[in-house]
Amino acid sequence: MSTSPLIEKCPLCGDASGIRPKLLLIDVAWVPAPGKDPRMKYFADLRADDVEPKHLKERPLEQFVEGYYCNSCGKGFVSEQILSAGRRRYK
Repeated sequence: MSTSPLIEKCPLCGDASGIRPKLLLIDVAWVPAPGKDPRMKYFADLRADDVEPKHLKERPLEQFVEGYYCNSCGKGFVSEQILSAGRRRYK
């Protein structure tokens, strides 16, 4: 059995030694509706509509994505490669 090394580095600490694959739960896609505060679109770090559709699971599991967990930082993250070009960005 051949295992390929992870090439992802933690976006916070830059270390790759403590990275492991992890299934992550992200927020539901943003859908505007009458009376809904449009600022809430930016309330989550990552929503299902920020991920390329081909990387989402079938309903009702579309909020679970393959990602990574950094044991050093204690934070989960996804690869930039699965994020959509039109995703929300924060400065």
